[in-house]
Amino acid sequence: MLTFRHKPEEVRKTQLTILIGVMLLIAAPGFAQSKKQEAYRSYKEKSSSSSVSQMLSDATRLKANSPAAALEKVQEALAMSVADGSETNQAKCYLLLGEINEQISAWTLARENYLKAYQLLNNQKVISADHLKAIKGLGNSSLQLKMIPEALNYFEEGISKSSGRQKAEFELAKSEAQYQAGDYKEASQTVESLSNNADDEFKTRTENQQTKIDTRLNTNKPSAGSKIFDNSLNTLRSGGNVPAQTNQSLNETKEEIANTYRGRQQYDEEIALRKNAIEYNREIDNLSEVAKDKVEISKTLEAKGEKAEALLELEDAVRIAESLDNPKEKANAFLSLADLYEKNGRSTQALNAYKKYSRSISEFQTRYDSEQVIRDSLIRKQKDIEQLSTDVSLGKQEDAVQEAVVFRQQLVIYGLMAIIVVIALAAYFIYRSAQSRQVANQMLALKSLRSQMNPHFIFNALNSVNHFIAQQDERTANKFLSDFSLLMRLVLENSEQDFISLSQEQEMLALYLKLEHYRFRDKFDYEFAIEPGINSDAVELPPMLIQPYIENAVWHGLRYKEGRGRLSVQIVQISNEIEVKISDNGIGRKKSAEIKTANQRKHNSTGLKNIRERLSIINKVYHANYRVEIDDLANDAGTTVRIYLPIANVMTA
Repeated sequence: MLTFRHKPEEVRKTQLTILIGVMLLIAAPGFAQSKKQEAYRSYKEKSSSSSVSQMLSDATRLKANSPAAALEKVQEALAMSVADGSETNQAKCYLLLGEINEQISAWTLARENYLKAYQLLNNQKVISADHLKAIKGLGNSSLQLKMIPEALNYFEEGISKSSGRQKAEFELAKSEAQYQAGDYKEASQTVESLSNNADDEFKTRTENQQTKIDTRLNTNKPSAGSKIFDNSLNTLRSGGNVPAQTNQSLNETKEEIANTYRGRQQYDEEIALRKNAIEYNREIDNLSEVAKDKVEISKTLEAKGEKAEALLELEDAVRIAESLDNPKEKANAFLSLADLYEKNGRSTQALNAYKKYSRSISEFQTRYDSEQVIRDSLIRKQKDIEQLSTDVSLGKQEDAVQEAVVFRQQLVIYGLMAIIVVIALAAYFIYRSAQSRQVANQMLALKSLRSQMNPHFIFNALNSVNHFIAQQDERTANKFLSDFSLLMRLVLENSEQDFISLSQEQEMLALYLKLEHYRFRDKFDYEFAIEPGINSDAVELPPMLIQPYIENAVWHGLRYKEGRGRLSVQIVQISNEIEVKISDNGIGRKKSAEIKTANQRKHNSTGLKNIRERLSIINKVYHANYRVEIDDLANDAGTTVRIYLPIANVMTA
């Protein structure tokens, strides 16, 4: 029989360790509470109306150029306001948070903060300027989120609670909401009811809103709208600095009139309108808008058959775009220039322009990723602000409990129960914060896993163009480059969206299949069929979900097949799902794996893994049911991939 003997010293050490552990477990909740209480008392001591006002004033000054520093000021001001119990100052803090959210286009967060301010200010009997600001912020953020009925309700409330210029601003905003909802007659009636006793800047915005609506209603000739637009420019030229929202209104109106001119093939009138806008935008140094208008003028000149003049305008647009620190505008100008070069048979210049376009796209993506990192850090900072305000609020509660214990020692048991409740609340809020961070991390991971067009395909496609040129097959090179440019345009347009419609994905896939078949026309035939009756606009899916599987079928199945293969893409409805079936009679996955290089196996494995992870995150965050099934046909006779898409999705994270 074996016995284990412990020395007394070891026993004492063990007992001491257990005792310390128990003490820490007992003391830990108290320590957490004391930290909150300490934070509350600290902010309570330095809290004053003047200090909060100064911090909010500093934050307002910093928010445009240094939003992170502005958030630091708001954090201090909000903590003091919570400690002091001032609902008015808390509302001011939430209003400023909403404005910072608008600045980074975080409209959901903006709406949440405006709603907190609105709820705090609703407790007051007097309608203050801050109350109206909260209502307007709720209306604008709801409009940006396409919550049109909610936006209209808030604008109506603002109209009923304001007067004078403020009421007119709410009415103009209501007209824009009606316009976006497609209620053009109601929008026109709202604008017509506005008072004419306003300054030139507001009159300009009102006139342009009416012109934009009339253009949709087709009750105003484009020439009349053009005259109103010209008069607005002349008025603003004599008025000094013009607010950004007025310039935005002018540009929106200009596009409505210009598109109407183009639709009626009144090309000279459209060109004159845009040249007038170019002159004005040069005066206010808005060169991005100048470059846009020149690109559009080149398209109109091309439609008139004046290709040489169109090319001159487009080359001028490119020169302007290259002087700007705006890679997106550069990409747009280079892509249009490459397309026009290609149409004029200047393939080498078209290829050079496309290379510059590709570099601009890379620069745009890099900058976009950098901006997303900054945006995410600002959003995380706001979570810290919420947590601090919660901690101060809890510390305030704990302080009240402690005072009650001091004055009423006979109620110790109730004090202990209150502490337990506070601990439970703290745990609950910590859990909520952890859940929010988890969702935020999942969304960040989803953005990083969003499938993009395979760089290998882009490289090979450009090599194909070079090959066609080397073979003096200029017509084939031009045709391939034109289709490839269109495919790149579609990829760029869809790259910033989490979800696109099946019809958008179908358009991109059809063009992609056309290009792949063009390159491997001797290797396979294909068919692309969609079941009649499917409403492809009602089905949403992540962009570039289907394309990688088609690419695998071509590059790893049909490419190595002896003889001519066949690729089939069929889209059918099964119950409440859409099935995308991709079938090929290639060499099969087993044989393909045997002949792949190590680098090819790694690339393919990583690509499919990214798709699985991406779908996993989407299904978890959006409560959806996207799934993929892959089957190998008998005797290595090919592969079948089935992708299942939900028909009706209301995506909410």
